Amino acid sequence: MPKVKKYSKEEAHQRQIDRVNEYNRTHKKEAYRNQKKSRARNFIKKDATREELEELRGLIDERLKEISKS
Repeated sequence: MPKVKKYSKEEAHQRQIDRVNEYNRTHKKEAYRNQKKSRARNFIKKDATREELEELRGLIDERLKEISKS
């Protein structure tokens, strides 16, 4: 059975960062979409006012109608 290399916390963290960066390089469209989706969710959860949420609700309803027509 092959020996499993153990990494220090710092090495493991750096390897994880490298893997994320590699994914983002190879999947640019998906990474960009995920970034936009995350920003939208955070805005809604943390910063949006009532008026902004009502506006977004209208935009979402319009978009759902467009999608259901296709």
